[in-house]
Amino acid sequence: TISYNEEITEDPSIKESNLQVDITYVQDLGQVIIPEKLVKLSDKILADNEEQADTNVDFSKTSEESNEKGLYYTSTNTEDNKTTYYFRGAVDNNYVYFAEYYWRIIRINEDGSIRLIYQGETADATDTKAQIGEYKFNPKDEDNAYVGYMYGTPNPKKSVWSKSYEEAHANKVDSAIKGRLDSWYGQHLLQYASYIADAGFCNDRSLASGYEDKGFGDETTKYGAYERLYINTNEIPVPQFACPQKNDLFTVNNEKGNKALEEYSIGLITADEVAYAGGIYWKAVELNYENNIYLNAGSSYWTMSPFSASSTGLSFFYLSSRGTLWSVGPLTILGIRPVINLASTVQVISTQTGTIDNPYIIRTNVE
Repeated sequence: TISYNEEITEDPSIKESNLQVDITYVQDLGQVIIPEKLVKLSDKILADNEEQADTNVDFSKTSEESNEKGLYYTSTNTEDNKTTYYFRGAVDNNYVYFAEYYWRIIRINEDGSIRLIYQGETADATDTKAQIGEYKFNPKDEDNAYVGYMYGTPNPKKSVWSKSYEEAHANKVDSAIKGRLDSWYGQHLLQYASYIADAGFCNDRSLASGYEDKGFGDETTKYGAYERLYINTNEIPVPQFACPQKNDLFTVNNEKGNKALEEYSIGLITADEVAYAGGIYWKAVELNYENNIYLNAGSSYWTMSPFSASSTGLSFFYLSSRGTLWSVGPLTILGIRPVINLASTVQVISTQTGTIDNPYIIRTNVE
């Protein structure tokens, strides 16, 4: 029914108005119509997958080599030893549609929030390369400071380096890649901020064994993820979800982290998360090897994890176009795949399955 507004006391100046009505309907064939049922995304993930303990996962092999695929869980090497559920292998039921973009679920975090990695404007990564562009990680590579997502302020003269670990890794200056991610967040995710959790992003700058007095200036240094994941150092890599240092867990207001992000809760995947997903380091040298984990988007992109430093430069872990980990200097131009955390309370329709054709669509009130 369309009726005249009785509160109007004089003839309006606008004589004509257009009204668009969208009608959702079904043909009555005697069937029972079941109303949409909303459920929490985390509950739906668990309901749609037969989760299994990762006790027998061999992290020295890719998930493809060991035929591992699905949703795994662990409470080892996690934040506060709480359980986290993560996808491993070539899974095809971890698609999410949120903020007008497609994403892939990395895991249900220890606090119940859900970590996502950007997939693109379409669900098919081959169409978009699953990235928002390409860029360097940092503008310089001569000081340990530049392994930071944020970093300290070494003397700009190349002959004078940061003088201590604390000076090098103070969170004062944004990295080049953080600037790109913040800009993208401000343009595309700001109106969805209430659905994004402040779970943090780990830029692990802890020091590997034998390098305890290093990590500044041009000192040769190996970082924590190197010790855990580099196959020639450990016979079996030992990834971890827990961030070793509070100073390296980038958060906005979350007290578990450094609270250095100020406003935008966005980051990158870690090398450890790639290892849990089924990628390893050394397979990258086998040029004919293709590791078809869900993170393989057909192009190389950055992780947030430092690899090493020396007088000749720095290096970071990155995921190669073949789905395995490798390392490269921060001046290299690689793809950027944003990572965010959805609030534990976000909801989806119960009939959605998380597949490419029926992704989990996050319910929001943003038009």
